[in-house]
Amino acid sequence: MTDGRFVTAADNGQLTERVLTAAGAQRVRTEVLASGLFDKDQFIPLEPQPGVTPPAHGISGFTLRAWSGTRIASVSWPVLPESEKSYYKPSPARERADQLATRLLSPETWLPTDAWTTLTPRPHAVSAYRFVTVTQPVGGTPPNVTAVDWPFTTSLLDFGDPLQNPTTIPVPLGPGDFRCATIAADDARAIRTVLERAGAMVTTMFTAADFTTALATGNSGTGLVLFAEPLFPDRPSCTSAY
Repeated sequence: MTDGRFVTAADNGQLTERVLTAAGAQRVRTEVLASGLFDKDQFIPLEPQPGVTPPAHGISGFTLRAWSGTRIASVSWPVLPESEKSYYKPSPARERADQLATRLLSPETWLPTDAWTTLTPRPHAVSAYRFVTVTQPVGGTPPNVTAVDWPFTTSLLDFGDPLQNPTTIPVPLGPGDFRCATIAADDARAIRTVLERAGAMVTTMFTAADFTTALATGNSGTGLVLFAEPLFPDRPSCTSAY
């Protein structure tokens, strides 16, 4: 973050933060830019080896964004388990990206102690969320939206503003009509509570702080998918890029 806070998710999904000095934050920025990956926006693809059919399954990935001096550059790439790397052509760019991600996930292994004003991780208090809904087909038998004791004056189906650029949402939602609202942490907790009381299956996606679920709307298998994720000071709105 711009104030030196270094926020990461622990193994149990809980968000924690440490605080860098100004010099420590600059050292992290130098480390990121020294990778040579942020001269432009790019996606680093996987290229299968000739005559090889990789296993068919979903692949996770990383997206890193950094201020390059004139603009924010974004780099995304898939992350492979070690056992499957032989199926794909080597990629120096992907290798550099993997190395950078490893260092950013464990900054205490390479930053000196004087790079921190607070080295011991402490809980990160989320103060705001963006709450996204999208109309799309849903499977199973989720509860209907009418079963939710919605705690706001505006109905759940109309909650939030239409989102014209859903590519800012870092989960594979849609296609469908997106809406998004910025809400306080207390409101996010209230929403989760009423969803669970209605019988919705509420799960987490990336950290213990976010949640998602689906509801039926009664329109020929179409439903409403909901996703709430923490907002940070440098990404404070529905349209902030992640």
